[in-house]
Amino acid sequence: MLFTIVSLLLFLPSLTSSSETWIKAGYWYSGSQFPVPDIDSTLFTHLTFGFAYINTSTYELLIAPSDEPYMFTFTDIVRQKNPSITTLLSIWTGDSNFSTFFSMATKPSHRTSFIESSIQRARLYGFHGLELCCVKPDTNTTKMENMGILFDDWRTAVDRESKNSTRSPLLLTLASHYLPSKNSTSYPMESLRRNFDWVHILAYNYHLPTMENFTGAHSALYDPSSNVSTDYGIKEWISRGLPAEKMVLGLSYHGCVWTLADPTANEIGSPATGPAVTPDGLISYKFIKSYMLCDGEKVLHNSTYVTNYCINGSVWIGYDDTEAIRTKVSYAREKGLLGYKVWQVANDDNWVLSKAAQEDEKDPRNKRQLLLVILLPTAATVTLVLVSAMWYLHKRARRNKGWMDNEKESQSLFRTTMASPGNANDPNLQAYDLWKCGKGMEFMDPSLDDTYLSCKLMRCMQIALLCVQENPADRPSMLELSSMLKNETAAMNTPKRPAFSTRRDEDEVQESTISQQEICRSSTEDREGLAGVVAREDRKAPEYFSLEDLPENSGDESGSNRTDEAVSRTKSEEVPETGSSSPAVAV
Repeated sequence: MLFTIVSLLLFLPSLTSSSETWIKAGYWYSGSQFPVPDIDSTLFTHLTFGFAYINTSTYELLIAPSDEPYMFTFTDIVRQKNPSITTLLSIWTGDSNFSTFFSMATKPSHRTSFIESSIQRARLYGFHGLELCCVKPDTNTTKMENMGILFDDWRTAVDRESKNSTRSPLLLTLASHYLPSKNSTSYPMESLRRNFDWVHILAYNYHLPTMENFTGAHSALYDPSSNVSTDYGIKEWISRGLPAEKMVLGLSYHGCVWTLADPTANEIGSPATGPAVTPDGLISYKFIKSYMLCDGEKVLHNSTYVTNYCINGSVWIGYDDTEAIRTKVSYAREKGLLGYKVWQVANDDNWVLSKAAQEDEKDPRNKRQLLLVILLPTAATVTLVLVSAMWYLHKRARRNKGWMDNEKESQSLFRTTMASPGNANDPNLQAYDLWKCGKGMEFMDPSLDDTYLSCKLMRCMQIALLCVQENPADRPSMLELSSMLKNETAAMNTPKRPAFSTRRDEDEVQESTISQQEICRSSTEDREGLAGVVAREDRKAPEYFSLEDLPENSGDESGSNRTDEAVSRTKSEEVPETGSSSPAVAV
């Protein structure tokens, strides 16, 4: 009961984000040809205009002539429906613009040209902030140092301009790769924390039809077979020092389409021959719905990856529908993130995804979410209590059949287990020691049978131990608990010693009076009469697809993760003077 109360105290603050601080942002891309007046700006707190560029010779901000009329009117138009909305101008640095960005960051004079022109243009067009989009970490440490200096100079200039003009300072934001590092080199994290209002994590395009010959969940929240997932990326950012409240989660309003090599093999990770429907295999959610590519029983939801996919003959489409979007927004709230940002608003179908993303705000107290937060951790925490209850019920059944002699013997052995030396009469610690030895079944009544249980006893025991870890970061989240309880193949961490143990964990103690081997041996000797206990069931690990380019270093960038190659159709107008390509955008 104490742990349940503590769990609620830890989880409930994530539900108290007010609508005033929760970011609901979206991109509008000028190449989408979606009319600005048609944007339902009431569904967003922030809208970002994409894109401006960096001039390759002067390093000043460069605006395509065809985009300038839209920039002058963008803020005024979207404020007609939502007077309180905040607008930002995004500066594209992906693809061939990547080298231009680092050239600019190298010299103080180049940095000054970029910074001053970006502030001047933002004020000229009426934007309230600036975003640097798709800058990835580089293995060159000097480049990373220059990047940090640029961010410091940019923030200083923004604050100085605000003071001199008596205007509110411009927002500064960064749209980043889903991982904070490349090999052993990472973003200048201290500079990011100091200078940016938030970092937008581009949590999509992990798998692309032009890059991989197998189907994939391109915006997977979790991935049991690899580190290519949003959850892994968020945890990496936090472990590198970026606070959760500085992060905004990227949501995808587009899908990836493969041609199946064999239409009967159509799961996630199935062999494919390349893109389908479009040359790059990227299509908008609106296109998927408008052309009935995914309808009815063709649509499947995968709760392990938290994504949708559908099969239409040999065509395989992976995308996020309303259920996946809602789950990811709940994840962002649970993790304490600042909000979410969608790519791109023009891809929505009658705003169904954008409405799904904010459904929980219809009830400020979010009763449905609160109920889930209470029930799921409680269900895992009381697993051991349920095991005891099952033992008691089985004892009554055996007594009714006259099996008293055998029952007394079983009860004596069970009590011997609970009072074995070295366990300090702590059930959590006893359970951990036995589980660590691979003898967790000895903690339970030997008559229990998990043959027909969806959650095997040893697995339930491991989940329960994870829920009582001393470090809150080691405890599973609500969504992770749900996944572990529903899916036998869901990945689980290895528990450490539970909280309030009288002994510290083995990896923290250099010398211990009782070794793990002694504990295992003594527990065996004290329970010689339990030789007939049903042993733990050995289950073969499921076979999943793997990424050939996935590095051994957990911070490395997989060759399959190309967030800057994103999204879909190439902009029709050629940007003058840069000689570089525009970002790809979903159809």
